Formats: sequence, structure tokens, C-alpha cells
Amino acid sequence: MILHLVNDEKIINRTVRLFESAAPGKHLFVVFASSKRFKYVTPSASVISKADFFKRKDRCVFSSVVIHFLNTRKIRFIKKCGLRNIPVYWIIWGADLYNKLLEPQGFEMYYRSEASYGSCGILRTLFVPFQKMRTAIRVNKTIKFVRNRVNYLVTDTTENDYEKFIQYYPEMKKIPWRDFFYYPIDEILGETLVNAQVAGDNILMGNSGSLTNNHEYAYEYLSGLNLGNRKLIVPLSYSGSKNYKKIVIERGKNLFGENFCPLTDFLPLAEYNELMTSAAVAIYANWRQEAIGNIIIALYLGAKVFISGRNPVFAWAQGHDLIVSELEGLTQRELDTPLTAEEKLHNRRILAELYNKERFSDLVKDTFQLADL
Repeated sequence: MILHLVNDEKIINRTVRLFESAAPGKHLFVVFASSKRFKYVTPSASVISKADFFKRKDRCVFSSVVIHFLNTRKIRFIKKCGLRNIPVYWIIWGADLYNKLLEPQGFEMYYRSEASYGSCGILRTLFVPFQKMRTAIRVNKTIKFVRNRVNYLVTDTTENDYEKFIQYYPEMKKIPWRDFFYYPIDEILGETLVNAQVAGDNILMGNSGSLTNNHEYAYEYLSGLNLGNRKLIVPLSYSGSKNYKKIVIERGKNLFGENFCPLTDFLPLAEYNELMTSAAVAIYANWRQEAIGNIIIALYLGAKVFISGRNPVFAWAQGHDLIVSELEGLTQRELDTPLTAEEKLHNRRILAELYNKERFSDLVKDTFQLADL
């Protein structure tokens, strides 16, 4: 049986379902939540709390441990469990690599803007030296754990995350890489939209209210262009501080007026997918790997996707021969010229081959060595 360590996040129910369909009855998911009652994840016989795990762990035999997003709580949990001589897989989500380990080593993620500075607050600024010391201690503990306890580094979709990690921590090159992804397109879009294409002319910007979306960086390139009657839809319902999102909204309204449409209420997946079919253009100003599921779906549906050239995802997309545009080259002509029918089909064929339920099932078995169980 594989022991999965997961957060109480929106995508976990789908993750549980997909793993179970690939290998029924071979998984136990332990949920790390902020309270006894889960907010997003549905509990079941195979989806339990940490407290329940320690009640039954002596009755279970585990072949491996899979960490979905590495953090201090999961490191402490593994040490407490005493599960020695069992392979540990770390599936990199994004923030656990870039925010926690690469940024302290100099990787730039944030466009320094009114919103980014305004979201910090005076008290946080005063505690910067103390925070840097705490960060250094946490990084050292995390790297020590990875070095001594992680047997496989697993990337979610963007395999160059592994290369980026090795670039900053070359001593980790001894840890082998494994491939994986969370986003089978046919599962995410379902039968209703799997054959759909972009049918509107709106512009979608970012995927959440997180600071790493660099909204004002995207504004710099878009604000001088004529949007016409196109709506600029900016999802802000997920993640991020209230102050940051407030500044992003105020700045967006000032720059784009009635074109600006902030999305502040969380939408169910089906409704969000419908929204994506209305966007002929999608803009992602992130400088780190983020929003990869949104990028894949936007490209699959036929949107023209602009990604910052500073983002490793841009190089990843080009490496897979996907047709993407560089945000830093955004012009009126680029904005007004959609992908051709041939370009849309080109992207769809590549993504459909890479990200489907059949390949997901194969990767679950191969990456985590389920064939040996």
C-alpha cells in the first residue's frame, strides 16, 4: 500500500479518485488540515486524518510514501511515523520548490509593484531580518530531509522543475527524477467540453490572487493596448491576501475601466471551464511554475497563451513544441491575432497525447512502482 500525504485542497478529491481508478485499494491518503474537520477533502476509509492514521498505522504495511507538496508538517510526520527503509517520493507542486527553496537562494518571483509592497505591511517589513533567519533555518532542515530521506524527485507536468532544483542545489543530482502529472484533460473537462473550443474573445489573466501572479507586471504590457469590447477577466477568488487583491482590483479598474472584470467568487470546476472557453487570450505573468493546469486547458481549448519568458514554464512549453507567446513581446497585433486553426489543432494534439487518463494510469504504476506490489 502507498501512503499519500496531502493537504486539504480542492484538487485532492479528484486526485484520490484518479489514483484509485489507476490502482484500486492500494492507497491510503492522510490529510493535513487546519482543523479536525476537512474543509475540501471528503473523508473515507482510505482518506483519513493524522490522528486516525496513528490509530491504525500498526495494522498497515506500506511500500512507499508519496508527499504531495513538501512542507515542515509532513517532514515532522514522516520522522514521527518511524517508516524507515521505505522509499519516499516528493511530488513538486510549485510553491514548495520555488517559494520555499529557490527564492531564498536568489530566484526572483515577484514584480516589485504597488501591490506587492502594499501587501507586505509595516510590521512584516520590520521583521524582515528575523524572517530571513527563520527562512535559512527552515531551508537547511528541508534540504537535509530531502538529501537524507527523499528517494525520488517527482515533477508535476513541468519536468524542468527538476533541472531548476539541481541548478540551485547541485548536490541533489544523485536523487533520481520521475515523471508525473495531475491533470488528465479528459477528466478535467469531462464529456461536455473535451471537444469544445474557444468561442469568445475575452482575455483571461492569471489563475488566483497569489502575489506570484504578478498582475501589475501583466498590466504594464496590456495597459497601453486597445482592448475594444473584450472583457479582461482576472480570477482572484483563490489564494492571496485581501490587501493584495484590493490593490490589484483598484489598479485594474483605473487602467481598464469597464473592460476589467475581477472574479472574486469561487466557481465550481465546470463553470470555470465554461469561462475559459470564452477567452481567446490567456495571460500568465508568473515568473515561477504556477497555474500549469490552467495553461494546459487554455492551450487545449485553442486560446493564444502569453507566458513570461522569465518563467520556466515558457521553456517547458517550447520544449514540447507547443505554440505559446512571450508576454514580454505582447503588442496590439499579437493581441488581436488569434491562433490559426492549424496552430490550435497542433497544440491540442500534443496535449491530448501527453495528458490523458490512460497515460496518467500508466505513470501511477510506473513512477511509484505499483507493478511490483
